[in-house]
Amino acid sequence: MKSIFYITLLSCFLVTACGNQTKKNTRDQVSSETGDVDPRPADQVKFLNKVHDNSAYEVTSNAAIKDAHITAFNKYALDSLKDFKNWEFIVSEINDNTYDANTVSKLLGFNNNPVYNLKLVAPITIDKTVDSIAIDNQVRFTYTTLKTPKGAELKKYLSVIKNLKKDDTVIISGAITHLDEHGKINFSNFFDDNMPWDVDLMLTDIHKKLIKQ
Repeated sequence: MKSIFYITLLSCFLVTACGNQTKKNTRDQVSSETGDVDPRPADQVKFLNKVHDNSAYEVTSNAAIKDAHITAFNKYALDSLKDFKNWEFIVSEINDNTYDANTVSKLLGFNNNPVYNLKLVAPITIDKTVDSIAIDNQVRFTYTTLKTPKGAELKKYLSVIKNLKKDDTVIISGAITHLDEHGKINFSNFFDDNMPWDVDLMLTDIHKKLIKQ
């Protein structure tokens, strides 16, 4: 029953957004560190830049400004993060610690059952001059699934996950959210936390990126 509820909840997030953005901000397409064009989808880069902007000290240090940014970001998440296509992530680890489960799965009671957590990271700015992603240059993502899910799609995702390893690059379509204890979209706790954001990821497709030789 929980897996059916999970799929139903996922479907609610994946309502197709109306209209397409025709103009892209140059900042959302160009890496500020290297000057190179960022090859990732423009809506992914826009999301990463929004997280960076909302983590700025001038936002988090002023309660009135912070509250306005929280409201705006929650609306952005509700309007624009329900259905993304082919975003690029790097695998950081796969664990079975229920403490690491994302907020959607905890709300559904997944943490009372054995789970896998696919932990991913995306650099806000791609900097090819360094070998690792700095803490202040990353957004983290968690996809949580039952170890024995029901349904062909969930089993397909799990099969892909089982064949991933650290530092693999994956291409994902799906949705992003973060829920509070009442089941409402609410990113407010990230505005009070100095650690990188760790947001919920829900999948409609996942595959490993093929590296050209």
